[in-house]
Amino acid sequence: MQMGRFRWLAMIVGVASATGVAGAQATGQGAPRQGTLIPIPYRTFVALDPSLVVFDFGSVEVENAVAPGLTLGGVGSLAVVNGKRYTSGDFTLRYYPGEVVLQGLSFGLSAGVLRYSALVSAERKAIIAPTVGLLADYNWMIGPSKRFVVGGGVGVKRVLASAGARRNVSLSSVYPTARFVVGYAF
Repeated sequence: MQMGRFRWLAMIVGVASATGVAGAQATGQGAPRQGTLIPIPYRTFVALDPSLVVFDFGSVEVENAVAPGLTLGGVGSLAVVNGKRYTSGDFTLRYYPGEVVLQGLSFGLSAGVLRYSALVSAERKAIIAPTVGLLADYNWMIGPSKRFVVGGGVGVKRVLASAGARRNVSLSSVYPTARFVVGYAF
């Protein structure tokens, strides 16, 4: 129980630190003067993984700026791999070190729920469990008005279920994730 509390405390400290860093402004040659803000034309985007249309994997997401360089979002995803079905819904918190939201490199955290099912001994078994994760992504904003978003990234999620519950459905405690989306910023 103490380890679980430590993880939550570490996550809260990390989010608070990212929020404090997000408020800082860069200085130096070519950077905006102290106290000036970088104009950000778009603060929100909606996107989907086009693979979802044809294949058994993909995602839909929305992301909105909440502070300089910081966004909150939601992601729904589906992946069917070798008869194993991962369906998840997550809230995301992303930090863009360049302090221009929706554009460029970002690092983040996710928290959500996973529904996993698989054939175990010729019987389909399922588990629903909370998850937490780490994200590393990159978005390109392209087109004449820079509204079209193409994004990609990787991540890892930890399943917060007991070893026995996970063993019952042959699910690892940690699994990798991947992201490819196209979307529209507004």
